[in-house]
Amino acid sequence: MHLSHSKNRRGQRAITAGVVIAATALLATACTSTAPPASTTSATKALKVGVIMLQGDTYYQGIQSGLEAAVKADGGTVTTGLSNNDPATEAQVAQNMIQAKMDMILMQPAADDASLPAMKAITAAGIKLVCYGNCLGNSIDPAIVSGSIQSDNTALGTGTGAAAAAYIKSKLNGTAKIAILNCDIASACKLRKAGFKQALTDAGVNATYVTDQEAYLTDKATTVTTGILTANSDLDMIWASNDGGSSGATLAVNNAGKKIPVFGTDISAQLAQFLEAPDNVLQVTTGQDPIKTAQGAYQMGKNAVAGIPNNPANVQLPGIVYDRSNPATINQFLGK
Repeated sequence: MHLSHSKNRRGQRAITAGVVIAATALLATACTSTAPPASTTSATKALKVGVIMLQGDTYYQGIQSGLEAAVKADGGTVTTGLSNNDPATEAQVAQNMIQAKMDMILMQPAADDASLPAMKAITAAGIKLVCYGNCLGNSIDPAIVSGSIQSDNTALGTGTGAAAAAYIKSKLNGTAKIAILNCDIASACKLRKAGFKQALTDAGVNATYVTDQEAYLTDKATTVTTGILTANSDLDMIWASNDGGSSGATLAVNNAGKKIPVFGTDISAQLAQFLEAPDNVLQVTTGQDPIKTAQGAYQMGKNAVAGIPNNPANVQLPGIVYDRSNPATINQFLGK
């Protein structure tokens, strides 16, 4: 998953993405789909749309720009707020938007249960609420939200994991010692890690995980990776579960003058450039689609304002695999 300036600056290297998640078991009783919500209605008035974001990194910049373009086309306005991954800050942002009488609020909860009071306050104020990430458990309760749309975080892990398994088979004789940089403070990241590991298991490779450490900000990830490289001279591979971890791992390998391949999660301009770099360190990363996420959440909100139920009520979007051996998607991301 893809924190503002003191926290924003941290946030630009923090968890992403979403953190944008959906656990299949938790969604089993709800209507789910991998397709975007249908455009069943157009707003009958210019809508006031609030969006609460975890942080200000590349992913959330995409959320904001995608939403603003869609809302502007309808003549509406967008008010943004950052929770900085803090439920108390999130609650204050929500109250500000309630007082401003938003027609809808699109929200990625900062936490699971700790975000529920803010979510319930929005709904109690008569404002339509759509969850667009960290949506599981009570966050998809139809009594609280009008719908949810988010990345399939398990698939973000398996996307990179499948590529890592192929690399292990072709370059490492089917066996690899792997270091993990996690962002397990977020439920999304746990799903990503499970997906990555499952892909290696399904491919039949022999993977040994020599360490699994929290490192989701670029600066910390660089330091942590440096320590891992020093302690594990026979390390074969690094997998990182978010943007900051992927960037930090790549930088640390380069700083150490090593050729350990890095497999990542999320996408940013920096990661895209690392994929193009001749050092051959960052191999593959799987990123979210913020534009489709924002536009889908807005459509869900429009449906709710018009009194039309969202069907499907819960949507999971696939990720995009960015592979240095296939520059087409990288070039598209960079606008080439």
